[in-house]
Amino acid sequence: MLTVGYSSKPGLNSRDFVFSGRKLTAVPLAMTLVTTWYGAISSVGQEVSYNGITTWLYFGATYYVAAFIYSEFISSKVIDLEISSIPMAIYKYMGRMSALLSVPIVLLYISPAPYLIILGNIINTSLLSPLGIDAYGASVAAGSSVAMLYCLKGGFSSIVRTDRIQFILMFVGFITMVLYLVFYFDPGLSKLLQLKVARPDLFNFPGSAGWSYVVAWGFLAMITFLDPSFHQRTFASKNKNEIKKAIRLSICGWFVFDMMTIFCGLYAVSLGVDMTSPYVSLSAFLFSSNSILHGIFIVAILSVVMSTIDSFTFLSAMVIGKDLPAILNKSYSTGTIRKGILSTIVISLLIVGFFDNSRVVEIWFAFGSYMVASLLVPFVLIILRKKVNHPYLLIAVPSAVTLIWTLLEIQVFLPMYAGLFFSLILSLLLLED
Repeated sequence: MLTVGYSSKPGLNSRDFVFSGRKLTAVPLAMTLVTTWYGAISSVGQEVSYNGITTWLYFGATYYVAAFIYSEFISSKVIDLEISSIPMAIYKYMGRMSALLSVPIVLLYISPAPYLIILGNIINTSLLSPLGIDAYGASVAAGSSVAMLYCLKGGFSSIVRTDRIQFILMFVGFITMVLYLVFYFDPGLSKLLQLKVARPDLFNFPGSAGWSYVVAWGFLAMITFLDPSFHQRTFASKNKNEIKKAIRLSICGWFVFDMMTIFCGLYAVSLGVDMTSPYVSLSAFLFSSNSILHGIFIVAILSVVMSTIDSFTFLSAMVIGKDLPAILNKSYSTGTIRKGILSTIVISLLIVGFFDNSRVVEIWFAFGSYMVASLLVPFVLIILRKKVNHPYLLIAVPSAVTLIWTLLEIQVFLPMYAGLFFSLILSLLLLED
């Protein structure tokens, strides 16, 4: 990855560095979209252990629908309105104060910190623990350094080049495991049948999760409309048709990969492996006597996580090194974006220190809730070209409501719903005639 990423030539200007010359076609766009969305791979396995096949409903199906809506109804408007990022869109259509309020919310959502936790667990579990070494902190630092190095060199072009290889590696790894399970380890799927008898809840909708949990993730899936990785790739596409084709291809890729991860996750549950890094533990169990297959799968897992870390690191750097200076009427360049990469890594490592390394999906849900509650309605208004009075209130009030709801631990309904409700009411009250 370092060799491929570092061989990319940096763009002639900051626009090339950030958007790869705005000339990407459907296939490379699809590859980078598919890989970027799978950073929380360990969390998928953990969710399977809690909720079984229902995991596909809220981690898969809801996001397919949201991605399709984005493709068919939003992507063209993103290009027409030149929405290269959420903060810049809000700055352009809702003013400086609103844009400044949006910056920390976006940065929390696209922080690579949760994925660094997952990567640290994988490196520590698969590479160091077998040697009798427990160095989780060093594992996190090592993984973040690799992503940072090639982002610094080639920008978004480096990410696209490495994502192509990571796409192939992640599919090869999981296809290898599925084939091994089906044709060698458990040809009659007897282990799954035993699990179904012991844990029938894992094989029914909505399982132990309940429909309220699925619906909550359905709302959170709308974050796709705001997702900075989608906006960047839309803006980097050659034209409107290419990004639409790319997202359709991505949905197919996500479906195939989801089926494999859930299938393997159920085997991880049935075999009782350590669920901190379920797929790594499953690989160690299955391939204990075959270091080649184990190595192939570990590389696949690393590819899944690293592809998200580099993308989110670069997206955060764009906000810090490009969007924020522009909002403050200051100049930006590839140099300020590179400084943003360094700042992102430092901030992410600090965030990692505040969370444990268990169920990372809770961090993801918490940060995503603020995005949906405070930025979804303003984004829809921008897309519809509707103007509001005092637009900064549309971001500040829902964010505050969501925070207060969380701190008071009000159990009536989720903080995200409370913030989104206030956002809708305010949009009606502040809408210009």
